[in-house]
Amino acid sequence: MMVRTFVALLAFAAACQAPASAQSSSGGLFHVFTPRDAVPISTPAPPASSRDFDKPPQPPRKKPTKPPAPPQKSKPSKPSTAAKQTAQEPGKPASGSGLKSSSARPVADDELDDLGTYGDVPSVADPIEPVNRGLFWFNHQLYNFVVRPVSKVYTTVLPKPVRRAVHNVYENVEYPVRVTNHLLQGEFRNADLETRKFAVNTVGGVGGILKVSDRYPSLAGVPRADTGQTLGKWGIGHGPYIVLPVLGPRSTRDTVGLVGDAALNPVTWIPIAGAGPAIAVSISTPNTVRNTQNRLDIYDAAIRDAIDPYVAIRSGYIQSREQVVRRSPAR
Repeated sequence: MMVRTFVALLAFAAACQAPASAQSSSGGLFHVFTPRDAVPISTPAPPASSRDFDKPPQPPRKKPTKPPAPPQKSKPSKPSTAAKQTAQEPGKPASGSGLKSSSARPVADDELDDLGTYGDVPSVADPIEPVNRGLFWFNHQLYNFVVRPVSKVYTTVLPKPVRRAVHNVYENVEYPVRVTNHLLQGEFRNADLETRKFAVNTVGGVGGILKVSDRYPSLAGVPRADTGQTLGKWGIGHGPYIVLPVLGPRSTRDTVGLVGDAALNPVTWIPIAGAGPAIAVSISTPNTVRNTQNRLDIYDAAIRDAIDPYVAIRSGYIQSREQVVRRSPAR
């Protein structure tokens, strides 16, 4: 009896010494505590020192990235000759050219045939360009201060019907120049039409004062012909470019052709025939002045918007002569 009481007291003492956690987990007082029931105690982290609070927060490090390659600059395309010539603002003279363009009436596209356009121009030799530029400057001053005032007086004094009659007479007189070159080019049909045109205007137009041939469609469209055109159709090239005093731009081929045209023009026969200087001047002067205003208008239109007027006139002249050589097809 005493032994049982002693064992019960020992068991009660052991139960009292067990942790509360063991009792709650076992659900009874007689649960035996084993090492596997121990809970590991983690060591607390040491407190941060005051130096750590003094340091500013460090941003997260980023991996260095390579800067993007700069874009490659594309080479600017070279502007066409037409673009170069028209870079100047319309209505203003070309900067740096030293030439002042006078105001002139708008010129129709068909009137630019003598100078043409200079967008796509065959190359031509210009070995004496400094001399040509000097003559070009001289001609420009002559046109502005002499030729233009004379032309203005001519158009003011003579009414338009009279000026048209003078033009018709001299164009009719130049018949030998045209018919001879049509024959030299082998354009016999054009030579025949030119002869009919001359006969109609001489007889029906009272010596060519009236251009009666315009009433006949077959005679109204006969193309012109000159000696320079004939040489070009024969395969002779332009040769070096030349600027003649007063007469303006020419190629070597057209300079020779100009001599041929003068030899075939009856107006130039008068001084050779022994006529007095006054008669020769009185006959040849209207022929010189009759186309002046129209040519000045074409000249002004060609250089008005040009960066380099000299190049503009040279290019336009060469291209227009190329068109003249390809013109005059056989009918």
